[in-house]
Amino acid sequence: METRKAPPIDTSPTRTLRERLRLTRARFYYWPVRTIVQLGFFLLFSGIGIMSLVPAFNGTRSWVVLPVVASVKSQAQVTSTMDAITVLLENGLFPWLPVGIMLVVGAILGRFMCGWICPVGFLQDVITSVKGRVDSVEKRAHVYWIRLKYVLVALSFLISGTLGLAVYYGSGGDYQASLGPFADGLFVAITPDGTLFGTLPAIFAGSWKYVATSGTAGLTFANISKWLGETPALTWLNILILAGFIYAAWRIPRFWCRYVCPVGAIMAVTQKNSMLGMHRDPIKCSECKECETACPMQIPILDLDWKKFNDSECILCMACIDACPAGALSPKFP
Repeated sequence: METRKAPPIDTSPTRTLRERLRLTRARFYYWPVRTIVQLGFFLLFSGIGIMSLVPAFNGTRSWVVLPVVASVKSQAQVTSTMDAITVLLENGLFPWLPVGIMLVVGAILGRFMCGWICPVGFLQDVITSVKGRVDSVEKRAHVYWIRLKYVLVALSFLISGTLGLAVYYGSGGDYQASLGPFADGLFVAITPDGTLFGTLPAIFAGSWKYVATSGTAGLTFANISKWLGETPALTWLNILILAGFIYAAWRIPRFWCRYVCPVGAIMAVTQKNSMLGMHRDPIKCSECKECETACPMQIPILDLDWKKFNDSECILCMACIDACPAGALSPKFP
């Protein structure tokens, strides 16, 4: 009986290079698509605020609400569901629509909008990209500070909820007056994106109008000192918070989303049971931890269920999929 030898296996470097090129050509990366989507929505949310720098511009507002951070002060075309909730409560109205939108979007997509649509998330991603690396926080401190956003959202609902009840029963006038700018909501009065795309453009637009009418001769030390003295303390606080936001985003990827964001806190509850989640193939996965290193939310991916994981902090940005050298991760729906 004739014995046939198996054909020799090509182990040459040329074959290895061919295999790498084949895998590279076949692989799809999410980051270019996500960047384009984020940039598009960023311009949509913030375009009106930027255009308000033109003194002759007179824009109209569209009250579309989505579970993202888009302050009512930013003059954007889309408003945060959180801001819509607190503003409605201030007027003694129950926020059926924004609450319903958060529940429906959360049940289907989880925190997908945090990773793909939110303008504040995009700003943080840009800062991290400029820095060039994704730093991590000590695990114990990270888990501890995650609770902060839940405390802040509870405080916000406590203020707005009690005010809403008082207004509904006709006795909220004094309470509303005592809250001052915080009557609209804690995160309406204090917000980095509202300062960046609302307060600062308004200040610059006013300055341009002043220079156009009075000329540079009016820019005396006395006039500037008077203007600085008349600027509300809350405005200076918001500018300080904006500077802190930029610094924190530089030090910690997605700092606002991790530890502060009230929308993220609410959507984190729905994320655990959302239809959209992530899948990890245990056969392909070598547990190299590249996915965990790339994750901007510092999620312990390898400790989660491989069939489908819906970690409450996952923003479904797909950075872990792009980072995995074996292609072991993929979105899973439902």
